[in-house]
Amino acid sequence: MVKGDKPEEHAEDVESGEEDADVVGEESVQSKGERKARKALSKVGLQRVQGITRVTMKKRNTLFAYIVFGEVKIEDQNAIAAQAQAAASQQQMATDIMNGAGADDEMPELTDEAAVDESGVEEKDIELVMSQANVNRTKALKALKANDNDIVNAIMELTL
Repeated sequence: MVKGDKPEEHAEDVESGEEDADVVGEESVQSKGERKARKALSKVGLQRVQGITRVTMKKRNTLFAYIVFGEVKIEDQNAIAAQAQAAASQQQMATDIMNGAGADDEMPELTDEAAVDESGVEEKDIELVMSQANVNRTKALKALKANDNDIVNAIMELTL
């Protein structure tokens, strides 16, 4: 009878597992393989854990093993940090513009552009210095002229 009782209980577990799978099926589409795996794992005695929003997998010698079904998304922590830093810098720029600091900086640059002569300096050199030193055209031109069109020294002057 003990052997007879266990299969009945086991059959009830499988049925309850199928009901859970139907509920999940309403939320997301399950593949045939996933349904089979869920059914097989419910027979082994694994249980569903509710309320998990993020799973971090680490390989260690532990007693517990977890199986996660669903879509796997890999988060790049460096990319997340870079996005947060970019958002913070944009917010800082917005507050500077609101305070009027951005408008004061741009006006002298516009007046200096007319005064700087571009003769003797190649266009690609100017663009290279602008992109590497993150400066405007006027500052790049002045640095190139001051360093006799030496790109490396101009970039070093602007960045250090």
